[in-house]
Amino acid sequence: MSLRLILLVAIVALNAFFAAAEVALVSVRRSRLTELAERGNASARAALGLLANPGRLLSSTQVGVTLASLGLGWAGEDTVYQILVAWLQPWIPSEPGSQRWLHGLSFALAFLVISFVHVVIGEVVPKNIALDKADKLALLVATPLLIFRRVSAPFVIVVERASALVSRLLGVRAEHGGGGHSAEELKFIIQSSRHEGHLETFEEDAIRKLLELKDVNAREIMTPRRQIISVSIDAGLDELLRLTLQHKYSRLPVYEGSPEHIIGIVHYKDLTRAWQERRAATDRRQPQRPFRLRPYLREPLVVPETKPLHQLIDEFREKHTHLAMVVDEFGTFTGLVTLEDVLEQVFGEIADEHDVRRPAPVAGAPVVELDGTANIRDLSSQYGIELPGDAGFETLAGFLLHQFGYIPTAGESIMHGGRTYLVEAMERNRIARVKILSKRPEGSGAMAS
Repeated sequence: MSLRLILLVAIVALNAFFAAAEVALVSVRRSRLTELAERGNASARAALGLLANPGRLLSSTQVGVTLASLGLGWAGEDTVYQILVAWLQPWIPSEPGSQRWLHGLSFALAFLVISFVHVVIGEVVPKNIALDKADKLALLVATPLLIFRRVSAPFVIVVERASALVSRLLGVRAEHGGGGHSAEELKFIIQSSRHEGHLETFEEDAIRKLLELKDVNAREIMTPRRQIISVSIDAGLDELLRLTLQHKYSRLPVYEGSPEHIIGIVHYKDLTRAWQERRAATDRRQPQRPFRLRPYLREPLVVPETKPLHQLIDEFREKHTHLAMVVDEFGTFTGLVTLEDVLEQVFGEIADEHDVRRPAPVAGAPVVELDGTANIRDLSSQYGIELPGDAGFETLAGFLLHQFGYIPTAGESIMHGGRTYLVEAMERNRIARVKILSKRPEGSGAMAS
């Protein structure tokens, strides 16, 4: 009996080893393993070798856990059953009916005891330890697990191919992507990390917004065409320098004919070079060549309104530019988007030395004054104001026009979601300025929506 108990303990320990090894290797920091491997740590190299094929690693640990579980059921249940029968026998009468009841009770108790030991000692506790000590435990289990993987490789390969065949017969495509986490799972992980104190709130927000870049397109963050300062191809050097200095822009879109027909971008540093050449000619009393803007034009990066931001970043990097012109489905120029706009989508407002400092947005403030061009997504993230985002508009002005159903005049207001939206200023047919109040003002003749 003592040998059977020793065997039982060994099988439980083996099950715990495979369960802990799987979690430890999946959770370990690969950068830490790489650092140790470069220092000559054999266990780290073994761990990296296992992680090089995550699918094979998980198959190997699953085979180990399954074999240990089967062994535990085969040896453990009978062992515990005999112990319980021997322990309960003196308390049970010797009648045949009582003996049958004894054997049934012992069998049920043996099943419960083995299940408890298997789940708690063989699975949950080892996995909890592995999560807490992943870096250390991964090094301890890597070499033995690598040996087991090599020994069991033929059986594991047969299991993998058999499972793939059965999956195909059932119409299921087997994926071998090596696991990984979805965006929603990653958001849950970073939220848990922040709750545990491993991340600051700002870091959690930045990572979450970075994961959401694929859901935001260029149209949602671009500067609309009517707000862009552009220049004609016929503009002179003095006018160009005046505009760049006045508006503090390092780049200006250049149009030919009409402002909708953008043909290029001119950089301030190119203009200063032209100015220096003109000044040098003046100092040498040489005749000045007429200034022509066209030779200084740079071809603009053009992207559709529907371009997701994560793809836009890739284009900025590939084309070595920080600015892109945005066009609609008909090829009409509709706005401009910069790398700074994309970064602000992740990190919030980025102010430089030329920006006018404004009070930081306060979520839940009773009164908020905004431009009509304020993006609906920004209203949600910065002020806690939720507006429908699936009705074909991206700005506060678009929302108000949708609610009014006509071009409003300054002083008109509507109610929506417990807030009053007051049109403070109009520029022709455009809503220029809006005041948002959390409660409807007394005596106001606002229109409810």
